Amino acid sequence: MSTLTDVHQPTVRENLQQLLSDAWNQLEQQPLEAAVLARRAEHLARRSGNNRAWAQSLFIWGVSTLYEGDSHAAIGLLSRALAVYRFLYDEQGQWSCLKAIALAWGNLGDAVQALETHSQANAFKRQTEYASKARWLRWLAAN
Repeated sequence: MSTLTDVHQPTVRENLQQLLSDAWNQLEQQPLEAAVLARRAEHLARRSGNNRAWAQSLFIWGVSTLYEGDSHAAIGLLSRALAVYRFLYDEQGQWSCLKAIALAWGNLGDAVQALETHSQANAFKRQTEYASKARWLRWLAAN
C-alpha cells in the first residue's frame, strides 16, 4: 500500500527548473501562460536565493508582458532582470534585457530611449552571436 509520503516530492530546485522550462516553452505559443509560470518561478527563485533563475524568471515575465502590449510594466520587469544579470556578469542576459527594453521604449514612442538602449546592447562584442540565439526576439519582431 502506497502513501503520499512514498511518492517522490519534487524539491524547490526541481519545481523551479520545471517552471522555467515550461515558461520558456510557452513564451512563443502562449505568452499569457508564460507570464503565469514566470511569476511563480520568480517567487520560488527569490525565496530560494537562486539569482540566475530569478533573472530568467523576471526576463520571461517581462517579455511576456511586452507581448501583451504593456510596455511600461515590461520595462520595469526587464530592468530588474537586467540588474540581476549585471550582478551575475551574464552578458547574454544583459544583452537580451537591453534589446527587449529597447523594443518597449520603441512601442511607447520614445525613439531616443529606444536608440540609446539598442546602442548599449549592440556594444557587447558577442551581440551577433546573442542575436542568433534569441528566438523570442525574432518572434516578437514578426508580430
